[in-house]
Amino acid sequence: MNLWLKDDLTSRKIMIQRAVLFSTVTLFVLFVFQPFGTNNHAIPYKFLRLSGYGLVTFCALLLSGALEIVSTRLKINNKFRLIVIPCIYIGTVSVFNHSYFVVAIFGNWYWQNQFLFVLYTLAIGIFPIIFIYLINHHARKTTLVPQVIEVENTINNNKETLANIEPKPSQLLTLTGENKGDKIQVALSQILYIKSADNYCELAVFNDKIISHQLLRSSLTSILKQLPKKSLVLRCHRSYAVNLALVETSSGNAGGLKLVMNTVGVTVNVPVSRTYVGTIKQALLLVPKAC
Repeated sequence: MNLWLKDDLTSRKIMIQRAVLFSTVTLFVLFVFQPFGTNNHAIPYKFLRLSGYGLVTFCALLLSGALEIVSTRLKINNKFRLIVIPCIYIGTVSVFNHSYFVVAIFGNWYWQNQFLFVLYTLAIGIFPIIFIYLINHHARKTTLVPQVIEVENTINNNKETLANIEPKPSQLLTLTGENKGDKIQVALSQILYIKSADNYCELAVFNDKIISHQLLRSSLTSILKQLPKKSLVLRCHRSYAVNLALVETSSGNAGGLKLVMNTVGVTVNVPVSRTYVGTIKQALLLVPKAC
């Protein structure tokens, strides 16, 4: 179960599963522990009324999930998203439950009670939230593609970071084209991306706060074979390879993922095709952030 929803069919299924899970937990807490004064035996049709909280929680989570999916179409900063999305869930669930409380039990609306329902939502929801987070954390560790697992094992065994695996800027590589006299010398750590076009490859190189573009008559596959095996320059598209150490953020979903590289004030978007989405996403988890 993913922690963040995306605009796809899988996320819509997860949204329904999540709503069922949270509403079930709500009913379990209310039926078994009967908190917040619900242990009063004088309440007529008590368990029937308590069942209503499960239904409104289910509806509130469906609405919150739909709003989260809609938010993926907006360009929202990840840190801001980390604040906004939980607030949408907590606010929507607490408003729905307080509204049901007013209609079914209390009969009057008080803002003080609304604040209490926000606290109730946090108290009940914290357990399934932690549960989902732990599932996602475990899934990241157990579903890494073989290429990423190999990189991770190398780091653990040698006690090195991926940054130390890369050649130092002073160590130049010589890339050879189809014509033996066609050569380019470049530091691997300074390659921003490689783009294939017709019979040529364009290397975007970052050096001294300047991005230069160099052409080499060669296929992308041939150039990648000339790079070290533990290079962070990985293929992400039929026509692109990218230096993961220089990726700032990623945006989009499996159908249109893009890697954003912001160097010396110039933003570059590198596409990722569906075939490479899983590999790139998992590899980025292991790459230290570029300074």
